[in-house]
Amino acid sequence: MKKFVFIALMALSAVACSDFLEEIPEDRITEENFYKTLEDAQAAVDAIYQPIRVVSVFGGQYLLQVEIMAEFSIGRGSTAAVGAYQGLDATNAQRVGLVWQYLYQSILYANTAIERISEMTDVNETAKERLLAEARFMRAFSYYHLVRHWGAVPLILSTTQGHTARTPVDEVYASIIVDLEVGESVLPDVPAQFGRPTKWASKAFLADVYLTRGEWALAQQKAEEVISANKFGLVTVAQLNDWDRIFGAGANGTSEEIFYLKYNHLNGTQWPHNLLYQGTPYSPFGNYVMTSSLDNKFLNEWNDNDWRKQWGVFTHYTDPTTGQEVQLPGLAPVQFSKFRDPNAPTSSGHANDYPFLRYADVLLIQAEASAMAEGGPSATAIELLNRIKRRGYGYPIDTPSPVDYPSSGWTASSFQDSVLQERAYELFLEGKRWLDLKRTNKINASILKYTGITVADAHINWPIPQQEIDTNPEINQADQNPGY
Repeated sequence: MKKFVFIALMALSAVACSDFLEEIPEDRITEENFYKTLEDAQAAVDAIYQPIRVVSVFGGQYLLQVEIMAEFSIGRGSTAAVGAYQGLDATNAQRVGLVWQYLYQSILYANTAIERISEMTDVNETAKERLLAEARFMRAFSYYHLVRHWGAVPLILSTTQGHTARTPVDEVYASIIVDLEVGESVLPDVPAQFGRPTKWASKAFLADVYLTRGEWALAQQKAEEVISANKFGLVTVAQLNDWDRIFGAGANGTSEEIFYLKYNHLNGTQWPHNLLYQGTPYSPFGNYVMTSSLDNKFLNEWNDNDWRKQWGVFTHYTDPTTGQEVQLPGLAPVQFSKFRDPNAPTSSGHANDYPFLRYADVLLIQAEASAMAEGGPSATAIELLNRIKRRGYGYPIDTPSPVDYPSSGWTASSFQDSVLQERAYELFLEGKRWLDLKRTNKINASILKYTGITVADAHINWPIPQQEIDTNPEINQADQNPGY
């Protein structure tokens, strides 16, 4: 059972008072009497997680938006416009607007925690430093998602800053890096609870940031620090059902987990519900909003012997009640079963975590970054890539296999292409594919190849929410992203 418990901190507001009466009531919680104990400080940090775990963000909607933009999927109903690649319509613009809203709410909570915990005098300094570093890690987490999808965004680092214009992308990344550097120096070696960041999560996060920035040597360095620590390892997959040990509802604190947002049946995710037909053995619920077609070029190019495909993509299933083989409906003839929770109590009560960073990511970052930094892959880079692929096909990871990549004949560019393809299979449905295409400037070529659609410029970045433009005097309609 997953033990990580989030405490949602209510927004604390000062009590209105007159010049005549300024006493603070002791029988109610206010900002003035709340930040006193270590438990108060911990609750303030826990509150940072609450806004981004909701269904409108990483509990379902964020992944739905980014995965429909990958080559292997299409959206049904109101999400169809996402996969048309011509820019978001009003409905989906509103949905990503909620992602923006909740990410900034989390940032507000992080800034509040940073400021108020810093002022606390009755809390152990070491404990304070770790809580402050956790708050900064989570602030970086929110800004990393904002800057990759919207580009320049307001960089707000205090609760008193007020309205802020769009901050240049480089400045946003600089702030992310500073926060993560604090994390790698201050956060603990192992998490106090699964779902909290560590120094190794900070290093892996930095590696991912540097990869996105194309700062290959730095990405290589940080990934290598995580690998050489020997604190993580790929989960062994000896039979098909072993994938559930990585992505299933009961998976928690495995050797592969570096930083996940945690979910359980009481506070769950809707992600499997968006992927599955109701009544499959993978979940009792499903609206199969995101699906695919039998002639999808990306999926048909994916080798059927790859266990990751066998586990994650299906066209038929065995009815758990009757035992009969059932074909998926014509509306959604291909569906996705990587994240399974047959015991989910509600449609938004699946206990599968959001795997933001796992050890497989780090191996792939190291393989790509080292090859790009060194002008071609080393034997080590090729071996790292082979370990991922071997496991994907059910082979032992440390033994040469029939599916291994060749040991020679590479350029840096050709090797990067193979890493990107392996990332597409390994990190399937984890919110990575669109961002990989974006950071490598391959969106147009890949989407055209697999779907025949030319991507409109408006589809590259999400629209700044209209509410932000209407209420922030530092941002006007001319500051909006192209096409909106």
